Amino acid sequence: MTVFIAGDSTAATYPVTLAPQAGWGQALPLFWDVPVVNEAIPGASARTSVEHLGMHQRIMDAIGPGDHLLICFGHNDGKHEQGRFAPPYGGYQDHLRRYVRAARERGARPVLVTSVERRAFGPEGTHGRYPDAMRDLAAAEGAPLIDLQAASFRRWRELGPEATRELFLWLDPQPNYPRGSADDTHFTARGAIEVAGLLLEAAGDLLPAAVREPDAARLEWRPADPVWSVDARSGERRREYVSTSREEVGRACREAEAVLPALDAAGPAGRAALLEAMADALDERVDTLVYAADAETALGLPRLTGEVARTGGQLRLMAEVLRDGSFLDVRIDTGDGTGGGGGSAPDLRRMNVPLGIVGVFSASNFPFAFSVGGGDTASALAAGCPVIVKAHPLHPETSELTLAALQEGARRAGLPAEVVQLVHGHEAGIALVTSPLVKAVGFTGSTAGGRFLHDLAKSRPEPIPFYGELGSLNPLVVTPGAAARRTEEIAAGLSASATLGAGQFCVKPGLVLAPADAGLVEAMAGHFAGFGPQVLLGDGIRERFEEGAAAREAVPGLRVAAAGRPGQGARQVAARLLTGPVSALDDSELLMEECFGPVTVVLTYDDEDELVEALAAAPGNLTATLHSEPEEEKLAARLVAVMRDRAGRLVFDGYPTGVAVGWAQEHGGPYPATTEPTTTSVGAAAVFRFLRPVAYQDCPPHLLPEALRDDNPWRLPRRVNGVPTPP
Repeated sequence: MTVFIAGDSTAATYPVTLAPQAGWGQALPLFWDVPVVNEAIPGASARTSVEHLGMHQRIMDAIGPGDHLLICFGHNDGKHEQGRFAPPYGGYQDHLRRYVRAARERGARPVLVTSVERRAFGPEGTHGRYPDAMRDLAAAEGAPLIDLQAASFRRWRELGPEATRELFLWLDPQPNYPRGSADDTHFTARGAIEVAGLLLEAAGDLLPAAVREPDAARLEWRPADPVWSVDARSGERRREYVSTSREEVGRACREAEAVLPALDAAGPAGRAALLEAMADALDERVDTLVYAADAETALGLPRLTGEVARTGGQLRLMAEVLRDGSFLDVRIDTGDGTGGGGGSAPDLRRMNVPLGIVGVFSASNFPFAFSVGGGDTASALAAGCPVIVKAHPLHPETSELTLAALQEGARRAGLPAEVVQLVHGHEAGIALVTSPLVKAVGFTGSTAGGRFLHDLAKSRPEPIPFYGELGSLNPLVVTPGAAARRTEEIAAGLSASATLGAGQFCVKPGLVLAPADAGLVEAMAGHFAGFGPQVLLGDGIRERFEEGAAAREAVPGLRVAAAGRPGQGARQVAARLLTGPVSALDDSELLMEECFGPVTVVLTYDDEDELVEALAAAPGNLTATLHSEPEEEKLAARLVAVMRDRAGRLVFDGYPTGVAVGWAQEHGGPYPATTEPTTTSVGAAAVFRFLRPVAYQDCPPHLLPEALRDDNPWRLPRRVNGVPTPP
């Protein structure tokens, strides 16, 4: 026999990073030797356990004849948020009934368990009508019932306020709880054991009897999965970090929610000071940051030093955006005139406000500019949104060091350090996207990973914006005139761009369309053959690069035009230049997908129509580049029309690598380049991703925010009655 548990945070098993918090399901094994499968999840309701969390499905896939299923919900079912609510004599009973009947169909014994009481001492219980609804369902279904609510109601009153405090999570500051805890819902190890004992006592012969006295020293917490900082060049482990549990992500979200008012109250000027203080803190620690990042990524000290400077520049640009004030898009219609219904028009005042907490996923290839302190963080903080960053597993130490700098900047600016926080691990990323407190997500990474998280964000009970940068081929077109006049110049520039940073730039030109017999491939081959071996960011990236390059080499019609010098060990790769006719596109979709690493494909065309057709087949991209000559104006115009529909940034007679941080930059594009092609992740306009408009109609002046008041205390540019009005 195995005992399965379906329930919420009071029953859940917790990780060692949250000890001494424990759930009663975690404590049950101390009383007996019966196997326990505890599927309880903090925050679950009966409804979400079935509809969103997969708890019901996991249990029913595993349970069998002779097993027992303890079904205990009620703490969260009355909460009107994130799809958790179900009325006690409606959806709540319906979902419990689904557990009961599905368990019976599999030959298992379902046992309903009323929710344990919170630490309260009034005359009524703390769960309203939900315990009665479960009791009535048990009677209607003929299902066994353990009345844990009644047992705990009596027990807490017997013990009184002081004695019960030791059972609940009332803690002085300690390493896992640096601020201490005053929690009247969740339990310490001692409290979990107390509740498990109450449950077994109330169960009578419904469950096996206890065979031993519980020993708190034997209580086990879930181990925390390690995240290792690894030397990219040698593969040696450098330092271990602890994965963040789902429960810890929830705590981080609550802390972020608590600082929302402080960020809002700081206003544009205060947040500008925050961003500048963060940039200063990064500058002060540049050597420490760069050496850690070089060890973890092998990107080189010069490149990484420049990237730290760029990251500080992004923060300072957003400070300029805040001081400019136009990001609030203040519009005021004072109500003078006639409304559409024939009466006086209302006084309408519209502005942008923060979305709320933002989750940010760091990129592998930019450990600073697209990571903890990168553009997503800068733009979210500028908008007034606290940020929780999911560290990339390839640079956890760099992430922690960057976080320390940002939090120091926050303290200098007089704001809570929790305006930006950091989590580690795969489970933490999923918990971040699904947290009901998170209102938007920024992501830079693979198409597969980004699409998974995008779909998760959109399938939430409250779908949220997911600003994902997934993959980009960045086609580069060379016209016959450009190939004839600038063969060597283009070959040198294109080869350097395609292999910059070991080809690990999101805007690397991965597909080149060039005229046949123009000599461009041969000129590029000379450059590729001279490139030395390169180290990629991590083992997984290197393996996917080798697999992707080999798959492309096997495409009919393609050949290896040149390869760089081979490496001395397994951790180094050689750059590759592949070529073939554009007709190769008919044989493989791979050629229209990004291959991350130092490889590019040159496809040759015979005429203009073939060129335009090949370009039109390209998917959405971050960039598209055109090299042409003035006398080819008609062809260039034809190509630009296609490029505009395929990319967010059009580059002329240059190379796409290198993304300037400024007011006019666009770093986005049609899917799969990004999931939201109307936005940008770089430049001043990035702030708009984390804002939403609100209009105040006929609002009393004393309730208006500063940005909408007649005296304009923030000195903002505004549009009043349709007329642009400077501060």
